[in-house]
Amino acid sequence: MAGVTPRFFPGTIRRGKDRLLRWFFLGATGLTTLLTAYAGSCAAAERPPFRLACSSSMFAEVNESDARAAMNVWILTVAKEKNISVDPDPHIHRSVEDMIQFGLKNAVNGFCLTTPEIPRLSREIKLDLIAVGSRNGSITEEYLLLVRKDSGLKRLDQLRGRSINILDNPRMSMALIWLDTLLLESQLDRATDFFGHVSLKTKAPQVALPVFFGKTEACLMTRTSFEVMGELNPQLNLQMRVLATSPGVVPTGFAFRTDHASPVSKEILEAMEHLGDTPAGRQILALTKSDRIVARPLSCLDGSLKLLAKHRRLCKEKLPGLANKTRGEKHAGVR
Repeated sequence: MAGVTPRFFPGTIRRGKDRLLRWFFLGATGLTTLLTAYAGSCAAAERPPFRLACSSSMFAEVNESDARAAMNVWILTVAKEKNISVDPDPHIHRSVEDMIQFGLKNAVNGFCLTTPEIPRLSREIKLDLIAVGSRNGSITEEYLLLVRKDSGLKRLDQLRGRSINILDNPRMSMALIWLDTLLLESQLDRATDFFGHVSLKTKAPQVALPVFFGKTEACLMTRTSFEVMGELNPQLNLQMRVLATSPGVVPTGFAFRTDHASPVSKEILEAMEHLGDTPAGRQILALTKSDRIVARPLSCLDGSLKLLAKHRRLCKEKLPGLANKTRGEKHAGVR
């Protein structure tokens, strides 16, 4: 109505207040989100990156540069997917002593190494969890000492001075330790002194076929490798005799540190269990001769550690100077 000042009715005032409250709520929510994100980024920036140290024994079959590149790609892939801070360098060391010194001087959260190296590491650095490689659903390996059936070799002592081929890869890390133990328990010598010639071969056919064709007297390899070869060539099963079989042992693992536990360790473990989902992860599995990686308590190593302890005791009784030497550090006397 002309000349009349319009009045603000109560409903209009309530609607105005509602709009104002909605805008205030949205603004406060946005500010909270920004502050939370900022706080999270600050915490991530302040938190030291997750760091691995690796033994070169884990990559015996490949060039160290190739192993480093594969690990680097996988670590960066995990960092991007999980939005976590990592050190992309796998820090590969040529001896367990070097790895220990690096671990003592740096915030290393996990170690990638063979089982024979674990006792020495654990004397200096506390460990509480391990991720281990699995093949055909099992985290353990069995080793077979094989000869030809028609060779006339039926007892361990008959192999003295003979030649033997040994498969050389990370899954075989406990093989010479078991063979030494077997020989010493039989009042014989360690493998490098007992056999006339010991050769390490990286391919299963290079290990078994010379025995099959009578050019070498014995060989040592994983049951898995021999069974795969037997499927391809059934004559191997017919012509070869298993002279001795090892107990199941855990050959390798990713050990996590107690005193430098990282809040992202769980995410790293989850990423390890899904290594097969990415090309970079599959390359890591190929390097470690595993189908997948699974998390296990440290107690899964009990049987393997007992074998290592027995090996050290027998070596001390036979040759006291060898008591503290670990087969996993160096294949002394092996060609």
